[in-house]
Amino acid sequence: MTPSLVIDYGAAITRAVLIRADGSWVVLQFDGGWWLSSAVHVSTGQVSVGAEAWRRAATDPDGFVLSPLRAGTGQVEVAGASREVAELAAATLRQVAAEAARVAGERVERAQLLVPAGWGPRRRMWFQHAARLGGLHVSRLVEVPVAAAPGIAPAVAASGDAERVLLVIDIGAGCEATVLRQGAQQTGVISTLHDPTAGGDRIDTLLTTALTGTALDELPAGQRWTTLATVRMLQQSLTDQVAVTVPLPGAPGPAIVTHAHVMQAAQPVLERAGELAADAVAAADLTLAEVHGVHLIGGVAALPGAADLIAAKLGVAPQVPAQPNMVAVTGAADADPSGAAARLEGDEEPLRLPPLRRILLLGVPGLASVLLYAFFLVKADMMGSQPFSTYRPLGSQTYAAWPQLTVAVMLIQVGLLQAASVFAALLDQNPHMPGRTGSISRITAALGITVVVGPVIAYIYALVATSYFNGAFTRIPEWTVQWAVWPSLPVAACTALLAVAAARRRLTPAAGWDGFLSFPASSLIFATAGAVISALWSVIRLPYWLWGWGPTLSYIGEAMFAVAIACTVVRHLALRIGLSIVLALPVMIVAQGWWGFRMLGFFYTAAVVVWLLTRLWVLLAGRR
Repeated sequence: MTPSLVIDYGAAITRAVLIRADGSWVVLQFDGGWWLSSAVHVSTGQVSVGAEAWRRAATDPDGFVLSPLRAGTGQVEVAGASREVAELAAATLRQVAAEAARVAGERVERAQLLVPAGWGPRRRMWFQHAARLGGLHVSRLVEVPVAAAPGIAPAVAASGDAERVLLVIDIGAGCEATVLRQGAQQTGVISTLHDPTAGGDRIDTLLTTALTGTALDELPAGQRWTTLATVRMLQQSLTDQVAVTVPLPGAPGPAIVTHAHVMQAAQPVLERAGELAADAVAAADLTLAEVHGVHLIGGVAALPGAADLIAAKLGVAPQVPAQPNMVAVTGAADADPSGAAARLEGDEEPLRLPPLRRILLLGVPGLASVLLYAFFLVKADMMGSQPFSTYRPLGSQTYAAWPQLTVAVMLIQVGLLQAASVFAALLDQNPHMPGRTGSISRITAALGITVVVGPVIAYIYALVATSYFNGAFTRIPEWTVQWAVWPSLPVAACTALLAVAAARRRLTPAAGWDGFLSFPASSLIFATAGAVISALWSVIRLPYWLWGWGPTLSYIGEAMFAVAIACTVVRHLALRIGLSIVLALPVMIVAQGWWGFRMLGFFYTAAVVVWLLTRLWVLLAGRR
């Protein structure tokens, strides 16, 4: 599957969704928002779209075309010349395709277009021609209410009905009321009526007149489009605010506009929309009692109180979905056949949080890291220097169990790696993120968090240790970075490779990402115990009655490091026992030297890197 587009090109607003090759989709952004204005501006040899068109309209109003869709299917006089309306519409569609290519990283040519249910064959052919001029290949045309149906009403099979009748009232720049018959296999149009004066454009006109005392068409050319832009902006602001203060062109000062002002202007328009909806039901030879659901979608549906004004004329209060202005384009993206097939192939089900007991266990490596780090600091021999002091006796040394610092860093990185599945599930369940990018993209982002946070915490460990040991103007900062930060980097690099492989392979392991990233608990236990016990003789002062056991305890701790390494790189018990025996003697011999003892942490780091590389190989090989 190649990337494709779903485009809802409206009279006032254009919205688009990019469907990626894996079937996941994302809402495209334009000019800092989730939509692109359909207006265009024509100047010598150039057609500007979106926010740029509105900016140019302020200084060159003659070249501005507010709505190419409202200009018909022929030609329009603009900037002193005749232009094909299809070319103006194509400019906006071309901008959508360019943004899709930027997000996808490759050219996007295939698109499905949303059209009003009332459009006939001639208008649909014209729209396909405009799309071709914009560099798009139209795979299919979908009626807006049909595309919105899955998002506003549950599937017929889920409701238990053989089929249902829905009334969809779509209020954008105008209003289209459509009666649908929704069956188990398909959704069809029974009747549809359209009124261009029962939508947002009419509300804009009435509100402009109420605020300025002058009709929009009678305003001076230099103020008309700036005023309209201000009126539209304040309506969007009043969807979640009680009042806004806006400067109106030509007015002596700013105006305070409340929600009541907007609803007063919108009342006759919305009441007309209610009448149109009732007429659509009558045209279908039905009554409201036979309609299973009434739904309000479109940009105007977001106005608080819009449904109540429609209900006053219709007799039934319509239901408003969570995102009424996006439900059609996202519904079409979900229903795209090739996208659905790719999602099934990629096993792109929503991520779920692990059980609470598992989430609590994920915090154990982090807690062990903090405790081991505190033990490392407290038990270090500073030879007369006091912690966090500016005074350091001349010639004083610091003897610390540096493998403990390295193992503490490994524990925190392993804990973050195992928590990646939790991070991914939280991202997947975030309702404020429009679009659905799929579990693979979420786990990739979660692994990216691990890549960054791990070395950052390692560096914090190094800074705190340096301050604790009063390491200014000594080699202590070099040592803390060497035993904390450096070991974290290869682990972070392997985690980054794992994130890239997850994004490219698009495979979800059969056990889920939580199981796939589960690190051997036995390895963590033996590494922590080994880091503590191996330092009991060389660094930590033992009670006098244990002095004779010092070398033995050191050997036991070093052997535990060998067991931790074996538990990390192999899975079967027999192999772990055999590898532990093979590694124990070399590790104990190497650790007898001072530098060899310090390298114990690096040996364990190498084992963690090997574990990550085996996970990477499993993912690249396509094994689940």
